[in-house]
Amino acid sequence: MIDNIDNGMSNPPMRIKQNLTEEQSLLISNTLSEFDVDNLNEVDAKNIVEIFSQAGIQPGQALEKAVSSLGFDAKEIGELANTARKGERPPPPPQQSSEEITSMVEYLTELLEEKLAANKGDNLSEEDKQSILKQTLQKFNIEDADSIINTTA
Repeated sequence: MIDNIDNGMSNPPMRIKQNLTEEQSLLISNTLSEFDVDNLNEVDAKNIVEIFSQAGIQPGQALEKAVSSLGFDAKEIGELANTARKGERPPPPPQQSSEEITSMVEYLTELLEEKLAANKGDNLSEEDKQSILKQTLQKFNIEDADSIINTTA
């Protein structure tokens, strides 16, 4: 049955994006207000990275936009803090728990069974597949361009 969902789908797999909470956005704003954008040094950058890390804020587009809107350059902060030292790999992206994946599989199974029952066991139409995908994305708060399951290792 899962193969039926995959047939005809043209969305390339992508990573799940982190959205910032209101608290995280406020923390970013408050933290950066304590630093001079024109006189940022390695110690400052390391402090910023540590504060963001402790708050669970992951590097990504959301952080980059928030930092940029305050006049700072996220890449420059990372370089100053030496977050990507030679020979070291960046930390892995957050992984989905087996509970999250199991919950998603159960939900997909439920939707598939409903659609197949409505079609009297026949194959799913493209409209059915898109509907299942849309419902899954909404339920698990995944953006349209993202992959349902995080496959990065």
